[in-house]
Amino acid sequence: MKPLRVILIAACVALIACVNSRGQSPDTSKTTPAAAPNRRPQIGLVLEGGGALGLAHIGVLQWFEENRIPIDSIAGTSMGSLIGGLYASGHSTQQLRDVATKSVLPEIFTISEAYSDIGYRRREDRRDLPQAITFNLHGGVGLRDAVLTDVGLNEFLRKELSAYNSENLSFNELPIPFRCVATDLNTLEPVVFADGPLPQAIRASISIPGVFSPVLYHGHYLVDGAALDNLPTDVSRRDLHADVVIAVHLNAAPMVDNDVNSILGVLTRAYAAGTSRSEKSGMKLADIVIQTQTQKFTTSDYAKGAALIQAGHEAAEAQRSALLQYQLSESDWQQYLSARASRRHSAPGILHQIKIEGGTKAAQEVAAHDLQPEQGKPINEERITKDLHGVQGSGTYVASFETYSNQVPSAPQSSESVPDTGVLVKLSKQQGSGPELLFGLDMTAVTHNVTRTSFDFRLINRDLGGYNSELRTDVRVGFLTQIGMEYHRELTPSGWFVQPKGGILRQPVYLWADQQRVAEFSEQQAGGGAEFGKIVRRNIKVDAEWSEQNVRWEQVSGTNNEPNVIGNAQTGLLHFNYDRALTGAVSPSSLRVDVEAGSLFHAVGSANAPLLNIRTSQTWTFHERNFIGLGTEVHSYFRTNVAEPFRFTTGGPLRLSASSVDEYRSTDNYLVRAGYMRRLAVLPSGLGQGVYAAMVYEAGEMWSPEKPAYLRQDGLSAIVVATPLGVVTVGGSIGDAGRKKLLFTLGKLF
Repeated sequence: MKPLRVILIAACVALIACVNSRGQSPDTSKTTPAAAPNRRPQIGLVLEGGGALGLAHIGVLQWFEENRIPIDSIAGTSMGSLIGGLYASGHSTQQLRDVATKSVLPEIFTISEAYSDIGYRRREDRRDLPQAITFNLHGGVGLRDAVLTDVGLNEFLRKELSAYNSENLSFNELPIPFRCVATDLNTLEPVVFADGPLPQAIRASISIPGVFSPVLYHGHYLVDGAALDNLPTDVSRRDLHADVVIAVHLNAAPMVDNDVNSILGVLTRAYAAGTSRSEKSGMKLADIVIQTQTQKFTTSDYAKGAALIQAGHEAAEAQRSALLQYQLSESDWQQYLSARASRRHSAPGILHQIKIEGGTKAAQEVAAHDLQPEQGKPINEERITKDLHGVQGSGTYVASFETYSNQVPSAPQSSESVPDTGVLVKLSKQQGSGPELLFGLDMTAVTHNVTRTSFDFRLINRDLGGYNSELRTDVRVGFLTQIGMEYHRELTPSGWFVQPKGGILRQPVYLWADQQRVAEFSEQQAGGGAEFGKIVRRNIKVDAEWSEQNVRWEQVSGTNNEPNVIGNAQTGLLHFNYDRALTGAVSPSSLRVDVEAGSLFHAVGSANAPLLNIRTSQTWTFHERNFIGLGTEVHSYFRTNVAEPFRFTTGGPLRLSASSVDEYRSTDNYLVRAGYMRRLAVLPSGLGQGVYAAMVYEAGEMWSPEKPAYLRQDGLSAIVVATPLGVVTVGGSIGDAGRKKLLFTLGKLF
C-alpha cells in the first residue's frame, strides 16, 4: 500500500502545482457542450495577440463561416481575446467588421477620459491647463501608469457584452465556449479566465503593459497574457478539450535597425522576444496553423482594418485544403448554428436591486443617489455607465459594475436563461488618486509686444476633509506672479458646496495709444472671498460669490498721466456656468455659457457700479471635417466710471487678434467672433485632437466715460494643432486702422 500512497500523494501535488501554475483554475463543474451535430471532432480555434494585427482574425472567422467550418471553442490572448470574446458571445463577423472599420477603436484607445464624462472641477482643470503634465504625488513623484485611459475600453466592453457581465457566468455557457489568458504580476504566472464577468476577463487579457493600466482582480494585478502565453493552444487542448486545434499566427514585421534606436524601441523588442517564444511553443501544439501575411502592418495600424481583415481571409484561404476536411453539409451547418444560437443569453431584465461595494460611505451615497432613477427600469448598460460618471468624475474612484440574479430556473435541470435583475457596483481607488501636481507652460508671442510666458502649477489634494472635497493651490510664475488657493467643500451628495478662497497677483500692465506703448504700471492684488452654490450633472454650476481685494496700481514708467490707485474693493456676484462640450480645447460640438451679474462696491476711486459679464461660444460640425464656431462676450459696468484696475480689457489672440494684448481698456465692451475650421489631420490621441486650418472674423466695440465708443474689426488666419499637451496656434491677423500682427500661442486656445 505504501507505493500506492506515494503515487497518490505525488499525483495530488502535481495537480495542485498544475492549478497554481495557471493562476485561476477553470470551472470544471460545467463541461463544454457536445459538438453539434454529433459524430465529429471538437474544433478549437486559438487567436493570437498582436494589437491592430489581430483585426486579421475577423477575416479568418469570415472565411470559416463562408465555408461552413464549425468552431466549438475559442481561446485567445490580448487582441485575440477581444475579437474571440465578441464572436464567442454571438457577434456576427459583420458586426466585428464594423468595429474594425468605422472609427470605433480609435475612440476607445484614447489618452484621456472624455471631457463630457468627467466632473465639473476636472473640467476646470482641462480648461485652465490643457497643456498640463500630471505628476502623481502619492508615495513619491511619478507619472501615470499607462499611456492610454481604459474608460472608453471598459464602456465598450460592457456595452457589447451586457448579457455576459455576471459574476456567476461560466464561459462554457457562451454560444461558443471561451477562454482568455492574462498575466498575474503578483505571481508572475498566467491566469486563464473560465468564468466571471466577460468584460473584465477580456479587459485583463488586453492590458498591454504601459499602454493600459493593470486590472485589479481578487487582490492581484493582471496585465496582457502575451508575454507568457500569446498563442494559448495548451488552453484549447487541456481546458476546452478540443480534438482539433487550429491556431492563427500573426506574422509581424522583421526587425530593422531603427527598432533599437530608442529606449522604447529596445523595450518593445525585448518584450517581443518573450511573446515570440510563447508563440513558437503554441504552434507546436496546433494541428493547423493559419499564417497571416501581416508583416507590412504595425501593431498600431487600426486605421487599416479593412486591409488587415482581408489579410486574415487570404491566410485562411491559403489553408483551404487542410480546413475543408472539417466542412459541414448545409443541413449540418444549420444544426450547428441553431445549437450555437440556443446558448445566447437573454438581455438583463428589470432592475430591482442595487448593491455597492468599496469606497467610502459618502462615495457610495453619491453612486446610490445617481442610480436611483434606474430602479424599476430595464437594465441598460449605457444609462448605468452614464449615471456612474458622477462618482467617477472627481478622479478618486473607478466604478465598475456587473449584473446578477437571485432567481433560479423554474426546473432544476432547466437550461433556460434567467434574466439578471440586480446590479453590483464596485468602487475601487483610481491608481494614483492621491495628491496630484499639474504642470504646464503657457506662452503668447505677438509682434511688437512683450512675449508673455508663464510656468503654471496646480496642486490638487483630493478628498481632503471628505469625499469630493479638495484643496486646490495654483502657482504661476514668469511674466506674472500669481498664487491662489481654494477649498471646495461638498455639503451634500446632490452637489451643494461652499468654497472659501484667497490669493495674490503681481503683474506688469501696459497702456497703449495709437498702437504705441505709452506707459507701464505695476498691478498688485491680495484678497479673498467665498462661494456658495451647487454643481448640477457635472456641466452646470450655479453659485453666489463675495470677495474683497486690496489693490495697488502704480506707474512704473511712461508719459501717461493716469493716477496711482491704492485701496480696497468688494464684489458680489451671482454666477451661472453651462458647459456642454466634448473636449476642453477644440471641440467639434459644444455650447458654453458663462454669466455673472452683480455689483462692484466700496471700490477705491470708483462709484458703486452694477456689473455684468456674459461669455458664450458654440461650435457645429458638418461633413465631419468642417467646424463653424460663434463666440460672444459682453462686459459692462453700465457706463459707470470705475478706476483703471477694475476696467475690462480687449486685444490679443482671438480677442481682436490684430491688436496688442490688452490694448483696449474700457468700462463697457462687446466682442463677436465667427470662425471656420477644417480638420487637416487627426492625431491618434483623443476626440478633437488634430491639425486644423482656421479663419476667424472678429469685431469689438469699447466705451469709457472719457472716450466715445469705437469699433475694431479684423480677420485671422491660423494653423491650430490640438495635442494632449495643449494647443499650439500659429497665424497672422490684419485689421482696420492699419493694425496687423503675427502671433504664436502655446497652452490654451484663447
